[in-house]
Amino acid sequence: MKTTATILVLTVTAFLFVAGDACGNVPQMRWTDACVKTGETAELYHVCQETLQHGPDAAELTAYVILAARLAKGSYDDTVGRAAQLIADGSLPGEQRASYQQCIDSYATARVQMVRVMGELTQCDFTHAGQELQAAVAAMAACGKGLAAGTPLEALNAADKDRTTVVYDLGTLIFGRAPGSMNP
Repeated sequence: MKTTATILVLTVTAFLFVAGDACGNVPQMRWTDACVKTGETAELYHVCQETLQHGPDAAELTAYVILAARLAKGSYDDTVGRAAQLIADGSLPGEQRASYQQCIDSYATARVQMVRVMGELTQCDFTHAGQELQAAVAAMAACGKGLAAGTPLEALNAADKDRTTVVYDLGTLIFGRAPGSMNP
């Protein structure tokens, strides 16, 4: 985990060095302030803190969104790996296998959205980011609806939904809520 955190800090630092103030009119703030502004609940505030503590103390908000998106994407990959392992080992009843497979599909949707957002924000393109992050939150929610309480994937999905919501909420500090969006 320490190696991953170091790589993420270096990636964000490299982004800041290359992008500088290239995304004009994007606020710069301390990560603690960003979490206060986006922490709709105590749990989401805590997830935001856990996420952004791996980044610089103060940065352009795009750097924080990219950092949070990279961490969410990495968690998606871990969760999908765990779901695939549980499907493959045959320990799940039939209906749970179907739910897990649906989750793998939902995670693929969320992952694609996060990759798009990271690429777009690196280019200072905010045109579709709100809608893409909203789609990622919806994909996490769709997975969760199909999971039985107490199943191994349920807790992982709940944590990933929180991570995704934090990315979305950080993004709203830059480009506002997507048209027609719900408050995830």
